[in-house]
Amino acid sequence: MSTSVYGHSHRFFTVKIRWVYALRALMTLGFIFSGCQTPSTLDNSSISEESHEEENGETTTEPFWVDAEAGAAWNIFGLEIVGKVMSQQTNGQYAVVVSTTPADGGPPLHVHQHEDELFYVLEGVYEFRFGDETIVANRGDLVHLPRLIPHSFRNVGAEPGVMINTITPGGFEHFFVEIDQLPKDQPLDRQQVVDIAAGYGLQFLTNESE
Repeated sequence: MSTSVYGHSHRFFTVKIRWVYALRALMTLGFIFSGCQTPSTLDNSSISEESHEEENGETTTEPFWVDAEAGAAWNIFGLEIVGKVMSQQTNGQYAVVVSTTPADGGPPLHVHQHEDELFYVLEGVYEFRFGDETIVANRGDLVHLPRLIPHSFRNVGAEPGVMINTITPGGFEHFFVEIDQLPKDQPLDRQQVVDIAAGYGLQFLTNESE
């Protein structure tokens, strides 16, 4: 199916996805587009950018849609992550990924220095921890996590869970790219992961007091 999100000044983009509940998720992105340029155009089978230059040298973008099967796929810490909208398609304003989390899976406690995150639960039940709070998010729930707030999430259901994650500003999706490129025939080198994370302003916290 196709879903549409309209931003300010009649700017919009359309993202074609298979989940009915994604409509509500994408509608919440409208506030992100306030003052943003519209995204770049994609063909039906890829998410490559087709932009053009204005006389002032700034890149402008056009409406686009992403096929349900399209997107860059990464396996990060046991999560299957698909990049649906990359930051270079939005002039760096935001990126959108869809993550599938196995039962009892999820990232460790961490904090972002630069990005705010918006999570919309498509399938499953998740426990989110942020600051001193812990909440349970079910299908259709939305969680906004500002930068500088330590947080983690875990799939507490019996089946894999699926979420849409909007990251603003964009760019952090390249962390997934770098981690996915590490050797897969051996355990991850913790220090290497920490060093890559530091380049993106991401810090993993070894205990809750940090």
